[in-house]
Amino acid sequence: MLTTLIGKPVSELDTPALLIDLDAFERNIATMASDIASRGSNWRPHSKAHKCPAIAHKQIAAGAIGITCAKVGEAEVFVANGVRSILIANQIVGPIKTRRLAALNHEAEVVVAVDNAENVAQHNEAALAAGSKVPIVVEVNVGMERAGAMPGAATVELAKRIANSKGLRFAGVMAWEGHAMSVKDGDARADEINRAVRSLVETAEACRAAGLPVDIVSAGGTGTYLTTAGIKGVTEIEAGGGIWGDIIYRNLGANVMPALTLMAQVTSRPTPTRVIVDCGRKTVDPTNQIPLVRDLETTGTIGLSAEHGTMHLKEASSHPRIGDRLCFDVGYSDQCNHLHENFYGIRNGMVEAIWPILARGKLQ
Repeated sequence: MLTTLIGKPVSELDTPALLIDLDAFERNIATMASDIASRGSNWRPHSKAHKCPAIAHKQIAAGAIGITCAKVGEAEVFVANGVRSILIANQIVGPIKTRRLAALNHEAEVVVAVDNAENVAQHNEAALAAGSKVPIVVEVNVGMERAGAMPGAATVELAKRIANSKGLRFAGVMAWEGHAMSVKDGDARADEINRAVRSLVETAEACRAAGLPVDIVSAGGTGTYLTTAGIKGVTEIEAGGGIWGDIIYRNLGANVMPALTLMAQVTSRPTPTRVIVDCGRKTVDPTNQIPLVRDLETTGTIGLSAEHGTMHLKEASSHPRIGDRLCFDVGYSDQCNHLHENFYGIRNGMVEAIWPILARGKLQ
């Protein structure tokens, strides 16, 4: 039983393992909640950063109004574990998924995003068959050039279609201004965030002018929320990954500290400069940002195959030895946490909590 590890030193954990520095983690949750509230917005953190109901409840206890998901399967897990307000910031398409979503709205409020009339019709048909009322937001393309209806008149027309559908309730609008994170200069990035999010707010005002109530104006990820949360008219922020203090988000200026560690074990020392560890691409995906090893002078990169990580020391050494533990800063939690079964909460070198990652693998 994993619970027998609670109260044990971290050295009792097998590897690879995801460790949470509970002091830093709790500080990050409190800081994000405070930063967002002080700027006038509500917090609805994206759960893709953790996929863990225990953590969602900690965020809600800190002031979050609910959570954000990407898939119906994730929402089903969180509803089954007591979360009652969810935004699915994604298009849920087809009769199988829309039926599940309509049924889920008997148990909790699960809002879903649309960007086309065909999908509106699918949700309406499913809701009428289930006898539920499904709340809908229109996703607006504010520059990300991914999904989303165009700002202004196109969104207003889609919102009217939703409002006139007997099985649906028009709840508002949402957008993701993630394209702004690619702008290197901080002032220019803030300008683009403001431009993008203001187009969302103006679209919400256009819906209101057309006689449609708009409860939700949702935007903002960890890389943008310190600006987005202060834009007048935004009602809620979806930023979630900042609770981990990822390398990516710290580099973007998020007001957070490192809280997530990947602990691995040295399994081979083929040469005095080569170190092999037991974490590969099945443990962490380095696509967006490679993990960085702590307290070891390497050439600065790690090669990841399926089950192995390969590093090269700057100078020949007999250390670390086979069996030694090494800790890595996770580059991007979204591409790591879903590969694991549990988080291990650590305080003062001891295991204090074990939280199952129950929504891992929920891709449908």
